[in-house]
Amino acid sequence: MRWCCLLILLAVAVGQPAMIAGETEDGPMEAVRIALGVEETLMAANLREYQKLILRRDETAARLASLHEALDAAVGDSKSAESGRLDLLIDQVVRVAGERDGLFASERTLLDRISDRSKRIQLLMRRVTEFEGREKEYVEKGALTGTWDLILMPVDQRGSAKLTQDGAIVTGTYELAGGWSGSLQGTLVNRKVFLVRTDSKLGRMMEFEGYLSRDDQRIRGTWLNYEISGAEGGAGQWTAERREVED
Repeated sequence: MRWCCLLILLAVAVGQPAMIAGETEDGPMEAVRIALGVEETLMAANLREYQKLILRRDETAARLASLHEALDAAVGDSKSAESGRLDLLIDQVVRVAGERDGLFASERTLLDRISDRSKRIQLLMRRVTEFEGREKEYVEKGALTGTWDLILMPVDQRGSAKLTQDGAIVTGTYELAGGWSGSLQGTLVNRKVFLVRTDSKLGRMMEFEGYLSRDDQRIRGTWLNYEISGAEGGAGQWTAERREVED
């Protein structure tokens, strides 16, 4: 299950058409960040494993060097041959040399894994940079600035809002069916819209949360009425569509 989730995240990260159920508008960027975090965590574990291999490699090399010295001294010693010490040293050299070769093989496998993971991390970092560049661009151009047609559900209350975006700060006015009007104030951060509705008659009364679509044409989200007994009800969903022709 863990690897299935990781594969989905990596597919999103490299631009494949994988989608995550319930994904919000900022889901792709969040998926890239999560995938990057996973890779960096695994990289840290790989590097710790490599450090342990280095210590074992150095220890094995030192043991092998010591055994070779002992073997070299025993070769010319007839007593060592008679006592079987020479054969014992040979067996030890062969065994430790085998351990060394095994460590080299493990080291090569781990280095290949680290190299591949490093490439994935670099790719994911580039994707994060691309997303951040896009986010900066839509903030700078004021993606919410314009006139929007509103629908509040489940009461099917319709109206419009004129919004102005300055950086991450959003202000504007609205008019809803039934003669309701007032002001809107809030923010746009990572395509998440947050607006507080202040009615001209009732004062501060409602907040909206939602996500701006990638083409900057739609907002979908939920609303919460501070007065549960209000005419609109306590909570619901809302949508906004950018009006093609400005008033």
